[in-house]
Amino acid sequence: MKMYIKEISHHPKFYISKFTKNHNLPYVVFIHGGPGLNCGIMEYLIQYRNLFASLNCNIVLYDQRNCGRSKKTSSHVQHQDNIDDLQEIITHLADTYKLKISALIGHSYGAKVLFDYYKNFSSLIPGIFVATANSILTPRLNNLMIDLSYLKRTNFEQYNKLFNKINSRDLNKIWEISEELSPLFQENQERIYYYWANLESLNTVQEAQKQINLPVNLETFISIRKDLYSNQSNFSVDIDTLAISKLWINGFHDFVMNGHEVMMSNSKITTFYHSSHYPHIEENDRFNGLLNEFIKNP
Repeated sequence: MKMYIKEISHHPKFYISKFTKNHNLPYVVFIHGGPGLNCGIMEYLIQYRNLFASLNCNIVLYDQRNCGRSKKTSSHVQHQDNIDDLQEIITHLADTYKLKISALIGHSYGAKVLFDYYKNFSSLIPGIFVATANSILTPRLNNLMIDLSYLKRTNFEQYNKLFNKINSRDLNKIWEISEELSPLFQENQERIYYYWANLESLNTVQEAQKQINLPVNLETFISIRKDLYSNQSNFSVDIDTLAISKLWINGFHDFVMNGHEVMMSNSKITTFYHSSHYPHIEENDRFNGLLNEFIKNP
């Protein structure tokens, strides 16, 4: 039995899908990660695997600019575009459908979009940050370590060359090396195991990916990543500075986002101990209960 009724919102630029369980319930807007990804997996799991079945909310998903089924443009996407687009989508939902939005949920890169949205716009909608670090330096450097570890086993000559290049804390040099290794995001088949602790959930998502066949937009991934790391003022995701009701959830096994010393010392982070980078999928029932309580008592 399907828990939600799906409806596609008519918007000239964005693919937006609304999942309604009960019209009297509030809505939450989910901002997917990436950059360059889409909401296809989440959409499939809600439709066919009853993800969020115990959630006492309706759900809105959307594909970010140039991603998935949203309109494609020839211009390179910048991070600020996604921040402005979020405001446009929230306004569209409020004006066109009169939706009561009780929370905004940002996952991974979506959490960075959400953080900067609050910095740009005077919104008091409660925010839920899932699988993020308090600086975008953390995932970038951890991903670099993953890539270098992969090179040790697959291309020792290239690894040795890069190994000798890293001799200071010069971020420009480190970003240059990281950009050089960008193709490994697709090549390294073992990378996925850093992002999942619950392998049953991983198998479910991999099956869904085969069904939806919506690839990552690599051009958008590269353009936004370059934009983010070109200016030091972009680095912060200091959630504690936001004057809103907020919830921060990380998976214990999320190597990419966790400096574990930060997670262990920050009592404001809710830790899901059987999750990695996708706690809202890997421990969905717990996530639903936490979200239900948060929306009832933000």
